[in-house]
Amino acid sequence: MPVRRHFCGRPPFHRLGVLPPQRRGPKKEHCERGNPRLLQGPFDGRGVGRYTPSMSRGGFLSGVKTVVLGTFAAVVIKLLRRTVRWHYVGFPDAATLPDAPPAVFAFWHGRMLMLVDAYWKLRGRRTKRSFMLISRHGDGRLIACAIQLLGIHSVAGSSSRGGIAALMELCRKVEEGCDVGFTPDGPRGPRQECKAGVVAVAQRSGVPIVPMSYSTEKRWQLSSWDGMIVPKPFSRGVVILGEPLTVLPDEDQEHARARVQDALNVITERADRYWDAG
Repeated sequence: MPVRRHFCGRPPFHRLGVLPPQRRGPKKEHCERGNPRLLQGPFDGRGVGRYTPSMSRGGFLSGVKTVVLGTFAAVVIKLLRRTVRWHYVGFPDAATLPDAPPAVFAFWHGRMLMLVDAYWKLRGRRTKRSFMLISRHGDGRLIACAIQLLGIHSVAGSSSRGGIAALMELCRKVEEGCDVGFTPDGPRGPRQECKAGVVAVAQRSGVPIVPMSYSTEKRWQLSSWDGMIVPKPFSRGVVILGEPLTVLPDEDQEHARARVQDALNVITERADRYWDAG
């Protein structure tokens, strides 16, 4: 009887301290999720890099549409950012040095729209290669295109697709000295409920988790699952940087996850109420 060989082998779930996903569908799909070399889509062979339209997924027209919408979104973000008068809370007086130790930045999915510029204010413009975990769904590819134009690279994956491979890739990027960004409640929610991925990467890499959030005095709130905040032009805004959270090697991940969730909720509520006193 011939021996069946699997190219990808067993994903190293124990190295991240998270449970493997339940196997659904054919084994080939399981291997594609487990091995970063087999990930397919609008990124390079490891699910990391810059967005390029894919002929094999969605067709050429779908890829062009994503690039056009992603470019439009990046332009709108830049224009909105320039019209808002920003206040920064918890930021150092000067940008941190380019050789500063890497960190894991965490922010809710509904509060990521205006945080790219705040990140560059903290780190110094283009002084560090930075990566953000983006889902492999259609809206994730659009976001990947937009943030690429804003100077942030992408790693493709989510809790439902390609997640383990993406977490391993982010750990490698941190070891190389890069910052990484997470929306712990993405890509599908529940809203403002932290998942374990951000804790797993910080715990394995030994770097702190830095919570971030923002709000504006006048804003629109979308009816999407994440309740995304869109600033109104010529409003006042605030970006709040929380205290870094260290995840100890032997700390229970559920306890650490709850700490991250509470920290994000505290600074988000503080940002929403920042202008009440005025």
